[in-house]
Amino acid sequence: MKIIHDTPTQLILRHRPFILWLLGSFLTIVGVVIIILFSKTSTLICERGLPDQGHCELKHSHFFISKQIVFSIKDLKDVQVVKSHSRWMDGVQGPEYRVILTTPTEKIALTPYGTTERTEQDAMAAKINRFLKRVDETTLVIEQDNRWLIFLIGGIFIIIGLLAELSQIVTVTFDKEVGGFKIERQSLLGTQVIEHSMEDITEVKVKISSYFNSKTMLYQVVLEIRPNETILLTSNSSIGKARKQKIVDEIRHFIS
Repeated sequence: MKIIHDTPTQLILRHRPFILWLLGSFLTIVGVVIIILFSKTSTLICERGLPDQGHCELKHSHFFISKQIVFSIKDLKDVQVVKSHSRWMDGVQGPEYRVILTTPTEKIALTPYGTTERTEQDAMAAKINRFLKRVDETTLVIEQDNRWLIFLIGGIFIIIGLLAELSQIVTVTFDKEVGGFKIERQSLLGTQVIEHSMEDITEVKVKISSYFNSKTMLYQVVLEIRPNETILLTSNSSIGKARKQKIVDEIRHFIS
């Protein structure tokens, strides 16, 4: 909060939450990027007509991008679960596993991503191998979809970011000519205005708090007014007691 106008009859203070706006924009962008880069789904559909005829279609969808691979069932020679490199995105140190489909010309990954849970991959491989052996089965469908988890993670970032971006501009005006003070809180959602008489002010002080019982102290300028109300001049606490105390001293001096 800064003093933007100071005369013998009027004192105006304003708080612009630039840091919260920047943080909110960053978190929103991170959330969108997570959804775009990591939301993926894979679908394998195999359809058999005669025992020795039929085809499989493997479709990988990645946000707006999709890739299709079509091959004959009789060309599917082997299905294995293979171990790949460790995941570095989330710090998991264990190996990844994924199902690999082997044809005479290539090795095809069933999913574009692996998992640390081998049991799930073994179950999918067993299901495909069972279909290949049972010629009386006509259809096989296997779908892997991680979008719900990615949308949840990305959505959390976006929501937190949007809430930070909605942080308010606070303007406090003390006016001796009208004998009152006014607090305006402006955000993208609109403007709120609170008005009181300066005679109702009983105390101006720095409120001290801590973040989840940490040793870091946070400070906030508050007004106590009659009959028993506390008004926070800013919606968030922050470090830096000296700046807050200077604001308190300026307000006390003006209203005295």
